[in-house]
Amino acid sequence: MKLLIVTQKVDNQDPILGFFCGWIAEFAQSVPVTVIAQSVGQHTLPPSVNVLSLGKESGATKLQQIARFWSRIWAERLQYDRVFVHMTPIWVILGAPVWVLLRKRVHLWYEIKRGSVKFAIAKRFACTVFAATSHGVPGHVSNLRVVGHGIDTVVFHPDAAKRDPNLIVAVGRITQVKRYDVILDAFAGLPSSCRLKIAGDTITHADHDEYARLLKRIAARWLTGRVETGWVSPDRMPELLQRATLMLHASEGGLDKVVLQSMACGCPVVSVSEAAQSVLPESCRATADTLAMQAAKILALSEAERQKLEKELCSVVLRDHDLRRCIASMIAYMQ
Repeated sequence: MKLLIVTQKVDNQDPILGFFCGWIAEFAQSVPVTVIAQSVGQHTLPPSVNVLSLGKESGATKLQQIARFWSRIWAERLQYDRVFVHMTPIWVILGAPVWVLLRKRVHLWYEIKRGSVKFAIAKRFACTVFAATSHGVPGHVSNLRVVGHGIDTVVFHPDAAKRDPNLIVAVGRITQVKRYDVILDAFAGLPSSCRLKIAGDTITHADHDEYARLLKRIAARWLTGRVETGWVSPDRMPELLQRATLMLHASEGGLDKVVLQSMACGCPVVSVSEAAQSVLPESCRATADTLAMQAAKILALSEAERQKLEKELCSVVLRDHDLRRCIASMIAYMQ
């Protein structure tokens, strides 16, 4: 099998898609890989991986990117017999006429609960729709295969020596869907010795507005000296989660990858997210009203109780969401 991967970005420093370089490298351990990305930035992929850009990073228009896409999927046609499109159903739709003609089997990864018209069309052309969880896919998908979230448990692993008993984290883009207001309200009820690191960045104008509201809320709750905000690069995220004694999580939507990354590092997560309930033990589940209470209980655990919880959290990720198992499962389905 020879694989063509189509993705938005190849850049290991990207706060949203940086992890995908690890996926590409893992695929390349088993099969020859060609990558077509809308934009290409920093990466350390193996030389055997052929990475082609559609030029978004240099200002190419959408029409120019589409023209280059058609040109490259045709020019590279002998270099692949399977196609894996990551999170962008529009490329399935645009590529379908060529891939049907060439008899290339197409597989789509999708993990957005709200769905879209593009996804509704693309899933009809895809042999398989892969997803991390059944919760993350809209409606009924007859060709759905749930394979886990693909967490690199070699990188994300416990390191008790780094643990800071007073450090609490909340991770994710500064946007309304992350519900940082709920997290701040809960944090305000925790011991004054605790510090909160909000590791997130802004992307859109709406995000900038949300960040301004977040700073006002921090000041209004008299938390300025206890709360720090700022982006953390993907390569520094494992260390942050290893240092943290607890993560607070309130995001809406599908199962956030960072919940599983935290679990893999042995950092308990207390979450109000519906999607997270299926992977978390009862002691880590909360509502907006009980988030502070559940967090306080985790902070009060004895060392033996905490070690037991950490082991349970790590085992869930290793069993259901490990990167190597995820990629191996997808390759098996593709073949």
